[in-house]
Amino acid sequence: MAKHRFDPTKKDKLFNNDRKDRLKPMQLLKNHGLKEGDKIADIGAGNGFFAIPAAQIVKSKGRVFAVDVEEIMLRDLKINAKKADVDKTIEFIKSDEYKADLNEKVDFMLFSYLIHEIDDKELFLDNYLSFLKSNSKVLIVEWTKNDSEAGPPKEHRISRDELKKILEKKQIKNIKVEDIDEKNYLISGIKS
Repeated sequence: MAKHRFDPTKKDKLFNNDRKDRLKPMQLLKNHGLKEGDKIADIGAGNGFFAIPAAQIVKSKGRVFAVDVEEIMLRDLKINAKKADVDKTIEFIKSDEYKADLNEKVDFMLFSYLIHEIDDKELFLDNYLSFLKSNSKVLIVEWTKNDSEAGPPKEHRISRDELKKILEKKQIKNIKVEDIDEKNYLISGIKS
């Protein structure tokens, strides 16, 4: 991994109010079909920006598999999940750089601000998408490939077109690209 990898010492930036206001994680997940009882894998879960709202949506009937390579991020996620009273709904999984064993297939898979960090994007997606049930949703949130000061350098970002082409190769259908704002975009699709 890692032309550019998020520095875990900057983890507090992930929960700032500006970021919450821009991304609206609860609304974003609901708008893309996450519902009570679903099983979701949050790949690159960090300290829980999406995993905690996901757990609040799926409730005790569902499950959140929060996957991260950084032990420190998973530790913080456990603390944050306990504070939000959703720790029983989340399974915390320490991953290798290219794979984790989720033990079961999921209804929804989220990658937030992660794909640009991966050197071999196709291998990475092959490994993870194998845990996504057929006819289930994949959602990827990424940095727009521009010169904004927030986020990684432009040369480390992945363009919408490049990411869309990779997903098409991985048999993801009904691909939709949406701007979140001038700094961020998302791509969603269905695994065939």
